[in-house]
Amino acid sequence: MSNHHFGEAKIKQIKRWSPVWIVPIITILIGSWIIYYHFSHQGPEVVLVTSNAEGIVPGKTAIKSRSVDIGMVESAKLSDDLQHVEIRARLNTGMEKMLHQDSVFWAVKPQIGREGVTGLGTLLSGSYIELQAGSKGEEPAQYNLLDSPPLASPDAKGIHINLNSEQAGQLNAGDPVLFRGFRVGSVELSRFDADERQMEYQLFIQAPYDRLVTSNVRFWKDSGIAVDMSASGMRVEMGSLTTLFTGGVSFDVPEGWSVGTKVPNDTHYHLFNDQHSISESLYTQHSDYLLFFNESIRGLQEGAPVEFRGIRLGTVAQVPFIIPNMLKKLNGDYRIPVLIKIEPERFSKKLGDDFNLQQRLSDGLQHGLRASLKTANLITGALYVDLDFNNDAGAYKGPTRFDHYNIIPTVNGGITQMQQKVMEILDKLEKLPLNPLLNEATGTLKESQKTLQQLQTTLDHVNKITSSPAMKTLPDDVQQTLRQLSQSLKGLQPGSPAYTKLQGNLQHLDQVLVELQPVLRTLNTKSNALVFEATPGKDPQPKKAKE
Repeated sequence: MSNHHFGEAKIKQIKRWSPVWIVPIITILIGSWIIYYHFSHQGPEVVLVTSNAEGIVPGKTAIKSRSVDIGMVESAKLSDDLQHVEIRARLNTGMEKMLHQDSVFWAVKPQIGREGVTGLGTLLSGSYIELQAGSKGEEPAQYNLLDSPPLASPDAKGIHINLNSEQAGQLNAGDPVLFRGFRVGSVELSRFDADERQMEYQLFIQAPYDRLVTSNVRFWKDSGIAVDMSASGMRVEMGSLTTLFTGGVSFDVPEGWSVGTKVPNDTHYHLFNDQHSISESLYTQHSDYLLFFNESIRGLQEGAPVEFRGIRLGTVAQVPFIIPNMLKKLNGDYRIPVLIKIEPERFSKKLGDDFNLQQRLSDGLQHGLRASLKTANLITGALYVDLDFNNDAGAYKGPTRFDHYNIIPTVNGGITQMQQKVMEILDKLEKLPLNPLLNEATGTLKESQKTLQQLQTTLDHVNKITSSPAMKTLPDDVQQTLRQLSQSLKGLQPGSPAYTKLQGNLQHLDQVLVELQPVLRTLNTKSNALVFEATPGKDPQPKKAKE
């Protein structure tokens, strides 16, 4: 049997590429291209921060600009601190040029505000986010989503003004800004500064009215109707119809002042309560004087005028004025200090620019110049300080300064002087011996009645003599005299006019004396009962009968 040798089989690898791989490779390339194209042509992503995502639905809520869809909300989630909502939205390609530092996003939904009803179109289509394109600054990491549209667009021409006020709740966003009743802008923001403890408002005044805002303008709250009852009287102001229900702010240059110079953006001003209170800020120069009153200062308030014969010289600064380390005894000579400000700018034009206030006051004190309280308003009882010359006051020889304040002496004025004079008259009346006079008058009345009775008796005797036969034997002269005497006495007999008038006068005098006795008893117990009503006494009680 022969051995056959067989060779080993050799395997050769085929180097030819199989066309089977073409399909998956093309698929991968197409998918990669689609992915690349998708991300390379994807619009910018923006992050919006809001406190409430009401009405925002990812995948449905659109982002619009001028009613054109430019993006879509992709997601909405709570922030890491759980205090806000972060909304991520994707804009269409090419919309990145709308994103700048001053771009504004706000939610559009149905709202009822000062300007009426807005966003009614979203009742069927749903809420959406409006984008107002900006033009300045780089795109920030996130934007705040506002609840309402901004009052002025970022590219609007005009000027922003900041106001500060000590009172809160005077203005709200959207309130009008008026110049002489014409609307020139709006209130944009209002917030409370806890550090400064005051309200801050931001106003926007659009061009070309921004040129009206100068260094000398003043801003005040313009309400519908304002009623003020002060020392100057009763004042009623009514604003324009624009601010009758909602309120607003007005500004203007005070009367008599120059227009001033143009101010830069974000200039700060003070917001006054009304137009009348602006006059208090126009007079910055003043000299302080101290007054001491020994009468009641009820009705005298800060801001009350200081006048000289109707010309306003200054303002009451503080009532009462607290003087540190000043101790006073509480007795009948207690005097209340009041601080006043004499403002030369008020009267320099009325009395002349060369009016030397210090010298005139110093000379006036030596000729009886005194300060007193006068009633300015009978309804409210408000008082004001009146400077005038007192004829009864001589040259002032008291102290002219206290601490570092000049002193102006005072006198009682107005009702206080009248009350003092009435009290003096009552005191003198009380000192009169009225009871002896009444007793004497009563005695005189009784004597007068006796005299009339005696006169009647004398008349009867004369009548008997003239009618007797012996009358004829008398001389003619004596008869004539007796007849004249009888005729005269008949004029005084009962029933005659003279007798009736005299009797009536005596009775009236007796009645007056009787009625005057209770008045005198009242004055003896209370001397000022003629001015102030006396307290009625108790009714007399009958005494118990003796057993």
